[in-house]
Amino acid sequence: MTDRLIAIDLDNTFADYTTAFADCLAQMGRPVRGGDPTTYDFGCDGWFGEGNGDVFPEFHSRAVMLGLYLRERPYPHARRAVDTLTFDHPAWHVAFVTSRRDDGDDTARWMLGLGIDMSLEFDYANQCLDRMDPTGMELGRAVSERARSGRWSMGLLCEPNGVGWCHLPDKESLEADLYIEDDPAMLDRLMDLGLPVLVRRHAYNTAQCERAEQSGLGLAFEDWADVPEMAERLIGGSR
Repeated sequence: MTDRLIAIDLDNTFADYTTAFADCLAQMGRPVRGGDPTTYDFGCDGWFGEGNGDVFPEFHSRAVMLGLYLRERPYPHARRAVDTLTFDHPAWHVAFVTSRRDDGDDTARWMLGLGIDMSLEFDYANQCLDRMDPTGMELGRAVSERARSGRWSMGLLCEPNGVGWCHLPDKESLEADLYIEDDPAMLDRLMDLGLPVLVRRHAYNTAQCERAEQSGLGLAFEDWADVPEMAERLIGGSR
């Protein structure tokens, strides 16, 4: 069996950022019509209005202070799909990989609530921002080595071959065998390097969905129940 590393993004890939963000905006007294945004920066109809994506960072920061990340909920079937990827395939290793820089301990608390041991994190502040590794590339290699070896299972709550997670801005440094992602810019970077992707389809990444499928580098999905079979198609089964 060949070891495979699968890197899964969190916001709007595994978990519903959009709904949590809308809830926070409503609490701020800035209700929106919502819906799936057509631009990644929410500068579109139903949100901040066409061309107004420049206000997104400020409202995102305020939402984080209101517990944005703790409000996110996994998409339907997502947790079960991750369990299938992890435990039905002994040679597959799954890691949640997020580029969040502003989450404090919220991600650890959220992961713990899902039954994922927060001790399995690679600390972003101590490693990725270290002067010896300002880009995080060495961290990416360290995460990749640890995940592929199956040594995520260092904590009391994690089963063997369990799921780990880390903060990492340069996800391509993992050189994972499969990325599950929604960010248009990140998807383009990964595909430029010829790396396989599963795209969580949104109105803002239709171009990347088409590119993935037309190039043969990946597939697009809306229902997480389809992900295990799609992953097998892209990187081969290992039961």
